[in-house]
Amino acid sequence: MGSNEPAPGRARRIVVGIDGSQPSKAALRWAVGQAVLTGATVHAVAAWEYPSLYGWFAPMVDDGFEQAARRTLTVEVDEVVGPNRPVEVRESLVLGYAAEVLLEAAEGADLLVLGSRGRGTFARTLLGSVSTRCAVHGVCPVVIVRADGTASAPRRPTGEEAAAVRTKDWQLSLHVVEDRDTTRVHAVLDTDGGVLHSDALARRNPLDAPAPAVGDEFAVGRALVDLGHQLLRAGVHGATGPAED
Repeated sequence: MGSNEPAPGRARRIVVGIDGSQPSKAALRWAVGQAVLTGATVHAVAAWEYPSLYGWFAPMVDDGFEQAARRTLTVEVDEVVGPNRPVEVRESLVLGYAAEVLLEAAEGADLLVLGSRGRGTFARTLLGSVSTRCAVHGVCPVVIVRADGTASAPRRPTGEEAAAVRTKDWQLSLHVVEDRDTTRVHAVLDTDGGVLHSDALARRNPLDAPAPAVGDEFAVGRALVDLGHQLLRAGVHGATGPAED
């Protein structure tokens, strides 16, 4: 049995990342074609996050982001594969960072297929990070497909790439104090070289029934968003260096 043959009794599975872009559609098209040749199931996976996780917006809870991501996933699969599907296609929408979602979905898969570019400059930067991380950390071969449908050869990380990977443990502690109608949070993030602090609070509307758990969530969420802003500012400062006089 060749190295690309599945273990006895294990069904073939190809995981493909979905984001609605043309390269993503090309990747899905390629994955379906490969699945037809190998008898595999295609697992189309889309990851989504609240925009506030990137520090661009104020804290929010809006089901619209999940619904938009689900619509993107469904529309792309319907557009690329069509109603008369030549292979079995499973769809999964997962809340989380794309690289982590895809790596977890690809465990035990035969291939992980990704488009070479995402949407827009910011998405392009993210996808570059996603594809690189998946190629380095993936437990299965990773194929990168360009918008024109051409694909890279399946690859695993080289010894040099694996040697370049470093892991770090950052410690986060949260001190939550509920005082009648107010919840206060003090957050401390030890970044293995620096410490960031954040204080936040949430107050119950006097007209609302007591719900301290909700106050906890808002206060903690605000503290974490503030820490995220501090990290982004530190990252920008580290990338650009101090301003010259």
